[in-house]
Amino acid sequence: MIVHRGTIPDMTDVTRAGAFWDEQSRAASLKLWMAHEPARRYINKLISGNADRWPLDWFQETFNGLQFDRALSVGCGAGALERDLVRRKICATVDAFDGSVASLAIARKLALTDGSIRSVRYYAADFNAPILRRKTYDAVFCHQSLHHVAKLEKLFRAILYALRDDGYLFIDEYIGPSRFEWTPALLAAAAKVYQTVVPPNARLFEELPPPIVPGDPSEAFRSSEILPQLKRGFEIVAMRPYGGNLLAVICPQVDWTQAPPDLMDTLISIEQERFPMHETSYHAVIVARPKKRVRAYIGASRYFIEPKLKRIGREVAHLARRGRPRASQ
Repeated sequence: MIVHRGTIPDMTDVTRAGAFWDEQSRAASLKLWMAHEPARRYINKLISGNADRWPLDWFQETFNGLQFDRALSVGCGAGALERDLVRRKICATVDAFDGSVASLAIARKLALTDGSIRSVRYYAADFNAPILRRKTYDAVFCHQSLHHVAKLEKLFRAILYALRDDGYLFIDEYIGPSRFEWTPALLAAAAKVYQTVVPPNARLFEELPPPIVPGDPSEAFRSSEILPQLKRGFEIVAMRPYGGNLLAVICPQVDWTQAPPDLMDTLISIEQERFPMHETSYHAVIVARPKKRVRAYIGASRYFIEPKLKRIGREVAHLARRGRPRASQ
């Protein structure tokens, strides 16, 4: 089932999304473009200036080796980020939640193996109904989780309140078109590259589909709204776009066992040449801080009020349509 524009997933959709990610955690079948070594080095260089330096290296260097007593990870999955935060001594302790119980079980097992379980507390929770204690965290980390959130305002408001006044919000995220915004025109440039550069035997589809993961009703639900919503309550202090405008669209639709060895390098070159980033980048690392005093209050109020006004507007429009007289036969 596809959730229609303007609606919020109900509990059935939330359950299906959790079940989908439970299955993915067991099968590990998603083809992530970032996992290819040439793509990873390309991303690292765009973020840190060095193909061998990762986003957290850039974060530590840019913000003078900041260390946090207590942090929160939103959408921890199998726990790689939290283990890295503890290993690097960026965070002394991390609370981490996810909607996939199977992923959390894997995270706990891996944390037990490397000893980081002493510093990380994993628990299950819904991104769309966060319950966070106020003024609790020195830092909040969101890694490829926000584009699965329908109630962005509710989550950002909870994070705004949960962060201490001098806290940091670190985001590594897909901020490109939402699932309902993909059109043939938007897909056309990548589709042309798919047809002309990817050999027929390496294409999983005859025509390039939109980059929406089948079976996941939460995928890219409001991804294009992440940046505007973030700016309501937070000040962006650093932003490093890293593209994916071509790679994230094409790579999951390629059978890499059949692809030429240099295909990824070719696609990276094409992305650099034909798909400019800047404000249109589909992915970015962002560091933000809570707005202060009155501006924080205004931001929190907007997070609370605007969804309700939108809902009232939808209900009024629905009633108006119902009350409209039918055309005469």
